Amino acid sequence: MAFILFLAKCYIVILLFRFVTTKQELIFNPLGKVLAKAVNPLLPKNNEKFIPLLITAIIIITSLLYSISSTAVEFQTKLLSALINYAHFFMLFYIVSMIFGSFGNRPIGGGFIALFFRLGLPWVKMTRLFIPINSGKIIIPAIIVVYLLTVCLTAIINTIFNLIIYQSIGNVANVFISAFASSAYKIFGLLYYMSFVIAFRALISWVSPDPRNIIVQLVYTITEPVLEPLRRIIPPIGIIDFSALIAMIGFYFGGMILQNIVRPFIYLI
Repeated sequence: MAFILFLAKCYIVILLFRFVTTKQELIFNPLGKVLAKAVNPLLPKNNEKFIPLLITAIIIITSLLYSISSTAVEFQTKLLSALINYAHFFMLFYIVSMIFGSFGNRPIGGGFIALFFRLGLPWVKMTRLFIPINSGKIIIPAIIVVYLLTVCLTAIINTIFNLIIYQSIGNVANVFISAFASSAYKIFGLLYYMSFVIAFRALISWVSPDPRNIIVQLVYTITEPVLEPLRRIIPPIGIIDFSALIAMIGFYFGGMILQNIVRPFIYLI
């Protein structure tokens, strides 16, 4: 049943991309044509306004299918797990969208970067209502906003299900701490994967990659903000760049250590 949720998430990503694709791109852009073929048959009159309803229906149906069980308590517990899983999925998706979308003014990624930019833009605009930063530095506060909203949403879901399953709201403080820990655990997992991106950059640097290659530009854009400050402290020795090695080790073990720190707090409820 977990595979059903995975497939549903993949299709939700396609729906979200389709939601921010312009009519011109749907006709003339190769990526837009693919998105149109994958989504338009399910949309009345090809109207993208129905996409939020379609996503909601997918979440409800797949969560119910995932939760099929022999007992009521087990059904409710699985349903809770599925809904929180979706909340964390959307959190990570929009965080990734804002990060990749911040490269929108650079000649990399083509259509995908433009789609990520449009998906992350509403969160950036909302954050600017409270924090008036016009530069790309707004991305970090926007990520924090998405994270905090996810925490509140998961805490509310947990509280509602505690009331339904156990007829008690329970310790509200523990509910919120658990929600913070669950969301933080997912974010710290991104640090772990960042180490592999840095390792990939270190490997391709030995073969003089084409700087015009989209993947090469994307990898360099993601890793350079991390490696450049380290390079000031620990300059390369010959052709060996120790900043990449230190960053890779730091992200790899840092992600695991932070996940181990927050893991016990996930199970407070």
